[in-house]
Formats: sequence, structure tokens, C-alpha cells
Amino acid sequence: MRLLRLSILFILCALLPGLLSGLVFAATPKGRVQNTPVTVLELFTSQGCSSCPAANKFVRELAQDGDVLTLSYSVDYWDYLGWKDTFGKPEFSARQRTYGKQFGGQVYTPQMVVNGALHSTRLSDKKVRAQHLDNAFEISINADGENLYVQVFATPQLGKVLSVMAVRYKPGVQSVPVKRGENRGRIITLANVVQACQEIGRIELAKAFHKTIPALAEGEALAIFVQDGKGGPILGAANYLPDNTPKTNTPKAIK
Repeated sequence: MRLLRLSILFILCALLPGLLSGLVFAATPKGRVQNTPVTVLELFTSQGCSSCPAANKFVRELAQDGDVLTLSYSVDYWDYLGWKDTFGKPEFSARQRTYGKQFGGQVYTPQMVVNGALHSTRLSDKKVRAQHLDNAFEISINADGENLYVQVFATPQLGKVLSVMAVRYKPGVQSVPVKRGENRGRIITLANVVQACQEIGRIELAKAFHKTIPALAEGEALAIFVQDGKGGPILGAANYLPDNTPKTNTPKAIK
């Protein structure tokens, strides 16, 4: 019996380092988690647009589904109506206009773009969930010292030049009281507010892509898209976010 106990103890001691190393591996990289969205919905909205709150609410509710990555871009072209959008940037309006070239010049708010291929001012939950990315590209995002290292592994030969887009956003919801303009007196609440959006490179032929980019700010998340041009369909996506990302629950008494 003593010999049996010693044998069991020996086996456990031999296995323990491997088990511990597995636990350490599962916790990396440094409080961040990467996943692959099934669907990407980009909302172009404005705090100064009276037609946008309903779409904002729809996107907030959809953001609670882990399979759908929702992103809210605040455009700046309605600022002249009396309220300067606190999240608005010209680069977000530019991204929407780039999509508009594919959609016959249609640019409006609210405009929801699904997987870079379908657009509408109003969509059903079922319609969004029915749109699935092919995700033919393996995308990796890893911490590299004070930076992030983005890789898109060897890609299929498509005979096209593909864009690699980096979108930084704040997970969760943010609310802004609007004091002037069409939404005066209302509280505008958005999910996953985009902070920055830029093309970080291009893929030509069937080549792998790699790029080092600046690290994320505290509480930020990062989405990487491989697109058929800046405003074409999204062919692959990866989402890199804090592992303690808050759920986008809708607060009470918001509009």
C-alpha cells in the first residue's frame, strides 16, 4: 500500500509542472482575449441626428451577443445642426463615404453596414445574424513589448489588393447628454464607441502580412479587418479585447 501511494505521488509530481504551465498559457496575453466574430455590424450615427436613437438602441442590444461584433462610428457632418458630436471624427465620416462608393453613393444616418457588404437604416435581429463572415484569413494579435504585433497568415490567391484595417474602440456603453440641436434634452447612449480607424497595410498576392502597431490605451479593444479594399466586403475579422470587458447592458431611463 505504501509503495502504491509513493507511485501515485511520483506521478502527480511529474504531471504538476505541465498542468501549471497550461494554466499560465490560458491566462495570456496579459489580460487580453482574442476571438473571431461571426458577424460585424458597423453603425454610422450622430448625436445630432434625431433619427439615430432607435438604431443606437438596436445596436446596444445586439452587442450583448458574443458572435456579433458591433461598432459605433460617430460622424461629424451633422455638427452644423447645433451640436458638435463628442465622439465624432472626420476619419469616421470618410470611412462611411468609402463604403458609400460601393453602395451607389448612399451615405446617411443612421446607416448600418453588415460585413462591409449589406447596408440599411433598419435591420432585424434575424437579418443581421443570418450574415456570416467567411473568415478565410487566420489573423493573430499579440502583445510585443509596448506594442501589438498583427499577423495575417498566407492568404488565398484572389488577384486583388486587400486592405488591413485597425479599429480601436471602447467596449461597453457610453452616454452623452445632448444640450443643443435635434436631440436637445436627450441622453444618447452608444455601444462600443470607435476611437480610431485606419488602414495599417495592404496584402498583395498570396503573401502573409505582419505589422507592429502601438499598444492599446487602458480599457480599449481592437478589431482587425481584412477587406476587399477600404470600403469593400470584410473577408476576415479578429477582435482583441480586455478579458474583463463589461457587458453592454442597456441602462435604465436612456433614450
